[in-house]
Amino acid sequence: QVERETKYQWSDGRRSAEGGQGLTSTNKWHQCPHCDYNTPDSYKLKRHTLKHTGEKPFSCPYCSYSTTRKEFLKEHINTHTGEKPFSCPHCSYSSSHKNILRRHIRRHAKDKIYTCTICPFQTADETELSNHLLQHMVKD
Repeated sequence: QVERETKYQWSDGRRSAEGGQGLTSTNKWHQCPHCDYNTPDSYKLKRHTLKHTGEKPFSCPYCSYSTTRKEFLKEHINTHTGEKPFSCPHCSYSSSHKNILRRHIRRHAKDKIYTCTICPFQTADETELSNHLLQHMVKD
């Protein structure tokens, strides 16, 4: 059974993840009009729907790259600016992309691999495994 995410909404539309005085609970699932995907988070549905429409609302000011996710654009722009905000906790290595850093960190953690008990997913990052396991909970 999947636990639903409860959002609390002010009468003017503002949202809070926690309950509070003057807030009412909204516990509604949002269904994709193109497939069976549903979610309690309307933002996640909007982001998911972009997969069907092909729309890529985030565009690079330096080249023709565009994407569906703002965080992907931020990382892409690092390749133009030379910024490397992702640092290895084990050495002085830094990277412009989070995934490249993860691949680097695996070199330090060859004997410390975290494995999903539900699927073949593996990672050297314990937090990444926790986030991955949460995805299984939402799907089931």
